[in-house]
Amino acid sequence: MSDTLNSFIDSLQATIDRETEEQFGETFLNRLRNLTYTQMPGNASSKACLTGSCGDRMCIALDIEGDRIRSVGFETTGCGPSQVCGSLACELADGKSLEEAAGVDGSDVLGLLGGLPEEHQHCAYLAAETLREAIKQFWKACDGQNEKR
Repeated sequence: MSDTLNSFIDSLQATIDRETEEQFGETFLNRLRNLTYTQMPGNASSKACLTGSCGDRMCIALDIEGDRIRSVGFETTGCGPSQVCGSLACELADGKSLEEAAGVDGSDVLGLLGGLPEEHQHCAYLAAETLREAIKQFWKACDGQNEKR
């Protein structure tokens, strides 16, 4: 690429970063740049997919060993706030017992971020609800297996 094009791209990215930080905060921008838990576990014990009120779809998969979440990952069709919130919900669940992870709420996700603009707060609740649904599906499957014995 030409130096002019590279300069334009760098300038545009700097503007996007500045505006994102102004709207969502430094913590959000850093999390967005360094998303984690974006790989779904290949050996998932449970998976849930929910669609939020805005149309964003969030999926969370759990690899569970005993009563602990061994690994967790998410996918979303959503915006930057959905991506960051999915990552944070997974972070809050990783390595935790199922009971602990089932207690994760959207307010916990928002707390890690220091909040989100009101019009994006639903993303935190979608991520937490999807996590709880994956745990619920796992428990339901386990109850079904116990009834068959």
